[in-house]
Amino acid sequence: MTARIAAFTLVGAVVAGVARAAPEPLPAEPPFGGVMWSLVVPAILFLIAFGATVLLYRHFAGRNR
Repeated sequence: MTARIAAFTLVGAVVAGVARAAPEPLPAEPPFGGVMWSLVVPAILFLIAFGATVLLYRHFAGRNR
């Protein structure tokens, strides 16, 4: 029990030390943005994945073996 408390204390101290030593995030902008990349492209990718899933289902579900 005492070793467990010591281990948790050590881990907590290491995590706190790393959190204090972490550098500030870089002021960066995402390379893509706007309606095109946030709505249109994901919708197209979803439709492609959905269509591929339907085609795979039709391919494998239609056979009686």
